[in-house]
Amino acid sequence: MGSRKVYVFSVIPRLAQVVQEALSDVTVIDMKLQDIPGKYEKKVSDDEVAALQEAEVLLIDNNLFSQMVDRLPKLKWVQGTWAGVESLIAHFKDKPLYPVSRMTSETFSQLMAEYTLGWIISHERGWLESRQHQLNSTWHHDGKIAYYRSLQDLTVGVLGMGIIGKEVARSLKALRSTVHAYTRTEPSPENRSKDVDKYRHSGELPLFLRECDYIVNIMPSTPATRGLLGGNILSHAKKYAVLINVGRGDVISEKDLIKALDADWLSAAILDVYPQEPLPKDSPLWLHPKVVMTPHSAGVSRAQDVGQCFVDNYRRFINGQPVLNIINWEAGY
Repeated sequence: MGSRKVYVFSVIPRLAQVVQEALSDVTVIDMKLQDIPGKYEKKVSDDEVAALQEAEVLLIDNNLFSQMVDRLPKLKWVQGTWAGVESLIAHFKDKPLYPVSRMTSETFSQLMAEYTLGWIISHERGWLESRQHQLNSTWHHDGKIAYYRSLQDLTVGVLGMGIIGKEVARSLKALRSTVHAYTRTEPSPENRSKDVDKYRHSGELPLFLRECDYIVNIMPSTPATRGLLGGNILSHAKKYAVLINVGRGDVISEKDLIKALDADWLSAAILDVYPQEPLPKDSPLWLHPKVVMTPHSAGVSRAQDVGQCFVDNYRRFINGQPVLNIINWEAGY
């Protein structure tokens, strides 16, 4: 193969350096795309495409690769830096002849679990309300600030039981929550999580919603999941149920979510993802009294995690083994 080369095209700080330190016998070519304002809107230039014409192995942010999927003729394998791939899939007219892998990491899954548990605890104990009382110099020891539920009192339903869903379930079970899971099909015995108390499947969504104090969506965006929580389905939710969405925003439209909140089908929504990102300034979600929002930061692609994911896959690639976590183009993830 001669001198091996890896091209890195990413806004993630230090990513190329991490890969180079792990692969000392490989030439890592860093496109030096870092700290760019409005990185999600970054437009790939013709010069940047030209600089990648010889690339056979490419580690790249998904939104950048989507702009050049048919312009790099020598590619043999692409590793994306993001877990979500729906925007990338939309740019392929045909399934590529080379493998494209998505980012997976045990640490990424843990970050998502930490976000989920952190917000459940914060919501149950009224910590945001406590902060407001502090700003008003008010000693307030009442309501859920003083009389809160423990995680062991809660039934938490997890929509989606992949790597992230299983880690969320494990973390909840470690603190004695009851955990229910909703999946499209019944999992095989080897794929069942020992941390899930009850599985529900397609056709049982109303039953699943009726049982859960918290509904945590971790599903990717696919034809089967878009609008899954839309319409009137949330009318089946347990009284005072809370939605936490760390999966994809199109599991429910903004209109349907606001309807569910205003109708008291949900008592609150904790959102990290949205149908449109960045969320437009005129969205009613910004000021809705039952909504708490974060800017798609529940899990982030850190250099050390992306680098390790890539290096593990790269070693498989050069040894002629199939790379892991190849995008399933038919299923959409």
